[in-house]
Amino acid sequence: MASWALEMKGISKTFPGTQALTDVDLQIMPGEIHALIGENGAGKSTLMNILMGVHKMDQGEIILNGSMVDIHSPHDAMLKGISMVPQELNLIPEVSVCENIFLGNEKLSKKGGMINWNAAKKTAKELLDKMGVNIDVTQKLRHLSPAYQQLVSIARSLAAGTQILILDEPTASLTLNEAELLFQAMKQMRDKGNSIIFITHHLEEVKVVTDRVTVMRDSRVVFRGDTKDLSIDEMILHMANRQVEKTVNVKRAVGKDVFLEVRDFTRKDEFSDISFQIYKGEIFGIAGLVGAGRTELIKAIYGLTKKDAGHIYIDGHEVRIKSPRDIIRYGIGYVPEERRKEGIFPIMSVYENLIMPSYKKISKAGLIRFDQAKELTNSFIRDLAIKTSSHSKVIKELSGGNQQKVIFARWMAKGVKMLILDEPTRGIDINAKTEIHKLIKQMADQGVTVIVISSEIEEVLSVADRIMVMHEGHIKGFVDSPQDLVQEDILKIALQ
Repeated sequence: MASWALEMKGISKTFPGTQALTDVDLQIMPGEIHALIGENGAGKSTLMNILMGVHKMDQGEIILNGSMVDIHSPHDAMLKGISMVPQELNLIPEVSVCENIFLGNEKLSKKGGMINWNAAKKTAKELLDKMGVNIDVTQKLRHLSPAYQQLVSIARSLAAGTQILILDEPTASLTLNEAELLFQAMKQMRDKGNSIIFITHHLEEVKVVTDRVTVMRDSRVVFRGDTKDLSIDEMILHMANRQVEKTVNVKRAVGKDVFLEVRDFTRKDEFSDISFQIYKGEIFGIAGLVGAGRTELIKAIYGLTKKDAGHIYIDGHEVRIKSPRDIIRYGIGYVPEERRKEGIFPIMSVYENLIMPSYKKISKAGLIRFDQAKELTNSFIRDLAIKTSSHSKVIKELSGGNQQKVIFARWMAKGVKMLILDEPTRGIDINAKTEIHKLIKQMADQGVTVIVISSEIEEVLSVADRIMVMHEGHIKGFVDSPQDLVQEDILKIALQ
């Protein structure tokens, strides 16, 4: 029998109305990178939350280095050598790299309980060196790229004596080069005996960096084996229990009536002299590497930040946008990049989230008709195949793909003329991604103008009728026929 660093045996967990885990086994070897994959809602997060002591299992056992353990909290998990780097990093940008690494685990001197900063800096440097990372540990975290912030978060786990590290979608906001830097650090950690549980929806990353794979579907483990023996198509088949069709971009007939025009838009240190037009019913893609200024541009257009210069025209008339309230009045909705932070009200129900901008439509004599709100929500749950046990379910308990569908439905219920989608499928599995792409095309076919911003160039190529390519805050070119191009073509335009 293999000598496991971690073994989870017969884990089951039920939430009200939902069987989240059913007799799940997971085995992690010492010094391996182990992929844990599955569609949203398969049970991956619940299993990891049990391992981290966030949830209590209904039945099962956890065996760590050959001994059975009870894990009562994330702090308890950390003391036992288990840490998790979440998708949304819990770091402090305004303090130094060193301070972030030892936050909650400060090195104290022997006299007076004062922090021994010399020892802390030396240890921080040693930890990063072991990961193959060469950065100044005295600089503020905010000066680092997202990739280096990820690496600092990993170093923080190692400082606490972590032997088993859980990485949840660590490449979601990284460029290709930054992801490669992370993979190199992961391999160095593995070679020094650390075990890594790697959760990702990017299956090509699984092939590149992992040793073994566990696949979950519908609360159960359905496959485990060596990565080298498994193709990406086979992974998808195990995850979905069927072949998933990839989105094919078919050229659509789009008129030449301009809905939105942006002229000479500038915001210091973010983007400069941006001008473009978008036609009614068009799917307009904005592509570029992380840091291109795409999100910053959209936030300024939407009134979330203040532009330094520029003009906006809607239906041929110049408009002044001082806040999101102004642009919503013109029928423009926005699905932000940070869904959990900016897109949903996590402790509110599905119907409360969906109906949020449409209360006037379902109010009578100043009173909200909640029966009508629930009826409208149920129609969208049915039409968009949103997986939820009830319209009253708290939205944070839904999978990422289903949360995204609720946000889409929010603006469909509002009857928007344009919908801006920033990273619409980030953190969403391949099946849900295909469903979101179909939904985007259905909305456009019904006359809604759509802007799709994505750092996944393949995604923009899959859905857009026309693409604007940005790099370092500037427009580098436009693509009128994305159907004829591949990812490398867009990269050439961005970097020319």
